[in-house]
Amino acid sequence: MEEPLSVALLISAIGMTLLFLSLVLFYGMLSLLTSITRERAAAGASSEAEPVGEAETMLRAAAIAVAMARAEAEPGLSPAASPATEGIAGRGQISPWWTLHHQRDMIPHPKARRES
Repeated sequence: MEEPLSVALLISAIGMTLLFLSLVLFYGMLSLLTSITRERAAAGASSEAEPVGEAETMLRAAAIAVAMARAEAEPGLSPAASPATEGIAGRGQISPWWTLHHQRDMIPHPKARRES
Protein backbone atom coordinates (compact mmCIF):
# COMPACT_ATOMS: atom_id res chain seq x y z
CA MET A 1 0.00 0.00 0.00
CA GLU A 2 1.11 3.56 -0.66
CA GLU A 3 2.17 5.99 1.98
CA PRO A 4 -0.72 7.85 3.67
CA LEU A 5 0.93 11.24 3.13
CA SER A 6 1.14 10.83 -0.65
CA VAL A 7 -2.47 9.61 -0.79
CA ALA A 8 -3.62 12.63 1.24
CA LEU A 9 -1.67 15.02 -1.02
CA LEU A 10 -3.14 13.38 -4.13
CA ILE A 11 -6.69 13.66 -2.78
CA SER A 12 -6.06 17.29 -1.79
CA ALA A 13 -4.69 18.11 -5.26
CA ILE A 14 -7.69 16.52 -6.97
CA GLY A 15 -10.11 18.31 -4.63
CA MET A 16 -8.47 21.72 -5.11
CA THR A 17 -8.43 21.25 -8.88
CA LEU A 18 -12.14 20.44 -8.90
CA LEU A 19 -12.85 23.39 -6.61
CA PHE A 20 -11.04 25.91 -8.82
CA LEU A 21 -12.56 24.47 -12.00
CA SER A 22 -16.05 24.82 -10.51
CA LEU A 23 -15.27 28.41 -9.46
CA VAL A 24 -14.15 29.22 -13.01
CA LEU A 25 -17.33 27.59 -14.37
CA PHE A 26 -19.56 29.65 -12.06
CA TYR A 27 -17.65 32.84 -12.90
CA GLY A 28 -18.18 32.14 -16.59
CA MET A 29 -21.89 31.56 -16.06
CA LEU A 30 -22.23 34.81 -14.10
CA SER A 31 -20.36 36.75 -16.78
CA LEU A 32 -22.60 35.29 -19.46
CA LEU A 33 -25.77 36.18 -17.55
CA THR A 34 -24.50 39.69 -16.89
CA SER A 35 -23.72 40.28 -20.56
CA ILE A 36 -27.18 39.02 -21.56
CA THR A 37 -28.98 41.28 -19.10
CA ARG A 38 -26.86 44.29 -20.11
CA GLU A 39 -27.88 43.81 -23.73
CA ARG A 40 -31.56 43.66 -22.76
CA ALA A 41 -31.25 46.76 -20.58
CA ALA A 42 -29.47 48.68 -23.35
CA ALA A 43 -32.15 47.68 -25.86
CA GLY A 44 -34.93 48.75 -23.46
CA ALA A 45 -33.28 52.07 -22.67
CA SER A 46 -32.83 53.00 -26.32
CA SER A 47 -36.54 52.53 -27.07
CA GLU A 48 -37.64 55.02 -24.39
CA ALA A 49 -38.44 58.65 -25.08
CA GLU A 50 -35.83 61.39 -25.08
CA PRO A 51 -33.85 61.74 -21.85
CA VAL A 52 -35.07 64.27 -19.34
CA GLY A 53 -32.78 67.23 -18.80
CA GLU A 54 -31.78 68.61 -15.43
CA ALA A 55 -33.92 71.72 -15.88
CA GLU A 56 -37.00 69.66 -16.68
CA THR A 57 -36.36 67.47 -13.65
CA MET A 58 -36.17 70.56 -11.44
CA LEU A 59 -39.45 71.87 -12.91
CA ARG A 60 -41.18 68.55 -12.26
CA ALA A 61 -39.91 68.49 -8.68
CA ALA A 62 -41.14 72.04 -8.14
CA ALA A 63 -44.57 71.18 -9.58
CA ILE A 64 -44.84 68.17 -7.30
CA ALA A 65 -43.84 70.25 -4.28
CA VAL A 66 -46.44 72.91 -5.10
CA ALA A 67 -49.15 70.27 -5.57
CA MET A 68 -48.29 68.64 -2.25
CA ALA A 69 -48.28 72.00 -0.43
CA ARG A 70 -51.68 72.90 -1.89
CA ALA A 71 -53.10 69.51 -0.92
CA GLU A 72 -51.89 69.92 2.65
CA ALA A 73 -53.18 73.50 2.85
CA GLU A 74 -56.75 72.70 1.79
CA PRO A 75 -58.58 71.19 4.78
CA GLY A 76 -61.09 69.09 2.84
CA LEU A 77 -58.48 67.22 0.81
CA SER A 78 -56.47 65.78 3.67
CA PRO A 79 -56.71 61.95 3.70
CA ALA A 80 -56.61 61.98 7.51
CA ALA A 81 -59.85 63.96 7.57
CA SER A 82 -61.87 61.52 5.45
CA PRO A 83 -64.39 59.38 7.33
CA ALA A 84 -63.25 56.22 5.53
CA THR A 85 -59.82 56.39 7.13
CA GLU A 86 -60.88 57.40 10.64
CA GLY A 87 -60.49 53.93 12.12
CA ILE A 88 -57.32 52.88 10.31
CA ALA A 89 -54.82 54.23 12.80
CA GLY A 90 -57.28 54.45 15.66
CA ARG A 91 -56.79 58.16 16.35
CA GLY A 92 -57.81 59.61 12.99
CA GLN A 93 -54.22 59.70 11.71
CA ILE A 94 -52.97 57.56 8.87
CA SER A 95 -50.05 55.32 9.60
CA PRO A 96 -47.03 55.78 7.32
CA TRP A 97 -47.10 52.02 6.69
CA TRP A 98 -50.71 52.19 5.54
CA THR A 99 -49.86 55.05 3.22
CA LEU A 100 -46.85 53.22 1.81
CA HIS A 101 -48.76 50.05 1.01
CA HIS A 102 -51.84 51.75 -0.39
CA GLN A 103 -50.23 54.32 -2.67
CA ARG A 104 -50.54 52.02 -5.65
CA ASP A 105 -54.35 52.03 -5.23
CA MET A 106 -54.43 55.72 -6.08
CA ILE A 107 -53.21 55.23 -9.65
CA PRO A 108 -54.75 52.27 -11.48
CA HIS A 109 -52.04 52.00 -14.13
CA PRO A 110 -48.52 52.34 -12.64
CA LYS A 111 -46.84 51.96 -16.06
CA ALA A 112 -48.70 54.98 -17.41
CA ARG A 113 -47.47 57.00 -14.42
CA ARG A 114 -43.82 56.11 -15.14
CA GLU A 115 -44.03 57.04 -18.82
CA SER A 116 -45.44 60.50 -18.27
